[in-house]
Amino acid sequence: MSKPFKLSAALYGHSLDVRSVSVTTTNSIISGSRDKSAKLWVPNGFNAGFNESITYKDQKNFVGSVLYLEGTKEFPDGVIITGGNDNIILVYKPHEPFATYTLKDHTNAVCYLSKGLEPNTFLSSSWDATAKLWNLSKPQAALTTFAGHTAAVWSVIQIQNGNVITASADKTIGVFSKDGFRINTLQGHTDCVRGLADFSELNCFISVSNDASIKVWTYTGTNTDTYYGHTNYIYGIARNKAGGNNCFVTCDEDRTVRYWKDGVNTETINLPAQSVWTVACLSNGDVVTGSSDSVVRVFTQDESRFASDENLKTFEEEVNALAKQSTQEIGGYKVSDLPGKEALYEPGKKPGQMKMIREAQGVVAYTWVEEGENSHWEKVGDVLGGADANTGTKTTFEGKAYDFVFSVDVEDGKPPLKLPYNKGDDPYVAAHNFLEKNMLPPVYLDQVVEFILTNSKDPNESFPGNSNFVDPFTGASRYTPASSATSTASGNSGMNLDPFTGDPNVILGKLKEFNQKAGNNSVNEVFLQDVVQLCSGSVIQTSCYEILFNLLKWSDDIVFPVIDIVRMALRFEDNNKAITTEKSGIIIEKLKYCVSQDCKISNCTLVAFRALCNMFIYPSGEKLIFEHRVSLLENITSLSIGNKNIQIALATFLLNITILCQKFQDEFGIMLLASVIPDIVVHLDDPEAQFRGLIAVGTLLSSENTEYKRSVQEKIKECDNFTRKLTILAKEHTNEAEMKRKICANQVLSEISN
Repeated sequence: MSKPFKLSAALYGHSLDVRSVSVTTTNSIISGSRDKSAKLWVPNGFNAGFNESITYKDQKNFVGSVLYLEGTKEFPDGVIITGGNDNIILVYKPHEPFATYTLKDHTNAVCYLSKGLEPNTFLSSSWDATAKLWNLSKPQAALTTFAGHTAAVWSVIQIQNGNVITASADKTIGVFSKDGFRINTLQGHTDCVRGLADFSELNCFISVSNDASIKVWTYTGTNTDTYYGHTNYIYGIARNKAGGNNCFVTCDEDRTVRYWKDGVNTETINLPAQSVWTVACLSNGDVVTGSSDSVVRVFTQDESRFASDENLKTFEEEVNALAKQSTQEIGGYKVSDLPGKEALYEPGKKPGQMKMIREAQGVVAYTWVEEGENSHWEKVGDVLGGADANTGTKTTFEGKAYDFVFSVDVEDGKPPLKLPYNKGDDPYVAAHNFLEKNMLPPVYLDQVVEFILTNSKDPNESFPGNSNFVDPFTGASRYTPASSATSTASGNSGMNLDPFTGDPNVILGKLKEFNQKAGNNSVNEVFLQDVVQLCSGSVIQTSCYEILFNLLKWSDDIVFPVIDIVRMALRFEDNNKAITTEKSGIIIEKLKYCVSQDCKISNCTLVAFRALCNMFIYPSGEKLIFEHRVSLLENITSLSIGNKNIQIALATFLLNITILCQKFQDEFGIMLLASVIPDIVVHLDDPEAQFRGLIAVGTLLSSENTEYKRSVQEKIKECDNFTRKLTILAKEHTNEAEMKRKICANQVLSEISN
């Protein structure tokens, strides 16, 4: 039996996520990072460590992929190739810091590079939905373009018979001849296909996907096996030939690298990073990883290459600390859901803005300091949560128990000050006492209050107010989706790693691409930049809205980036008012269509629900939804909702519209919702979506009018399947999300029974 993998080396040098690693024939390592650089690491020659040999800095945006090609007559030392989010591929001689060639055929981010079968050839794939074959002997343009996918191509390989295989965000795998002819389209994965590996000795290749599955395909396109073991997105796969012809490793979003032999997951390596973006294998069998904590790590089974006992202990402590964070909460937020330090590269929106950052040893609070060109995030102090997520115990400070005891650094070199706070206390009183006790200037009062409110907020706690105008289960006039519905990974504010949404630069690229496919509905490309500015609240000129409405005429397969602009624009009051009043019929009819069974593009449905949720932020958007509440609900009842993200977005919308009907004291709307929501909840299988749906039902039952509440109860109980489902959910739980759902299910059961 083989020995377990242990840490061999940790390579520090990048400042942001390591998104790609590649290895050379001499067991050197190349790494590419979001910090816009790539690095060459060479074995140091006297132990298992590596030295940073050279840094390549010509990429203008983050480096998404790196590759090493072996030496040839033209390039005796081989070449190092990088692909970036600036749409450019750069070719370097290994020991020269400046690129020899710059290749610009792609129109969007380059996300993967792999070797071709012939010398000096390689392949690239891109968010522009294409892959390309290159020959460095003729670097002026790509030899062949492989097109036909409807979304980003995340990976591309050339298999031993010469065919080219592509893996796409459209959930399919393309099989092409080397001349670019599409031979076959392989379907089987239910989410984005992220990685590929050729097993030529076995006449097969393997794919990995966001659906957490690994599939084996024959060269003829037959799916012969599927392996399971990962619990989240699988980002990469690499062969480990030292272990045998059917041995490989995979990496994922559940903080692990998994080692597979003959289809069996024989070992799992846990890392102290939320996302393990990339994996490669050295010829000696060692495994190389790149992760969201900006570190390149090497793992080995050879005792002679194990890291020192001290380094192994430190690594184990880091892994355990992150595992503990996954169960901890601070102020109602899961620590593991908080962004890492990469979020500090994004400027603040206003002076004094607070941000909680997850670091290796805990959570740290930062505030945005506005100083012109020198504006920066400044550390405020460590955030110490109060009640433990598992035990419910409080923190004791000066002989008293508190829900929260924040540790606040006010001056370098001095011990941090302690700020105690209990839920329900007046934050202004707590802030005033803190300032007075520590003889700090009263000008900091508002900043300390904001710090307390931000870091002690509990989304499940009620606040004072008129129950007709707030959701009694969340205390807010609008339910804002938690990170499970909106974010992502690596501090990204896009939508569940959807490569097309959230980033205005990416959206602009997709708009330009799709504009060329829009036929008679295309617009002058110069206007697209102005439309994208709506995402950040900017209005270059009022004609932006007219252009936006025209773009909504695009066909279903290309319109979703336009709807995503609507989603982000609605967050700002002026945009919300303009979009929901000027030609409001266009926008509401488009969104109604997208959340109906007639729309077959799941991206459109998902983004449309999120846009509808953002309408609730301001009165004009609320009014428009209220006017169309009946037809919206009619469309939803016939919608197929198997997709987890759509389920969460749908449940969030139902909760928002429930609060709205309570706010307007709309008896008809409430009774309609009492008929619709229980039936929808029955068909939800995602715990978070079920939880939000149950909160909506609980909100419907919150009326203080006994007679009216009884009518709602009877209407809800007419759905026998809901009552049965509720009874099951009130008992079952295996994790934190299901425990939260269980508590809510019991509360709803109690309300129905009263």
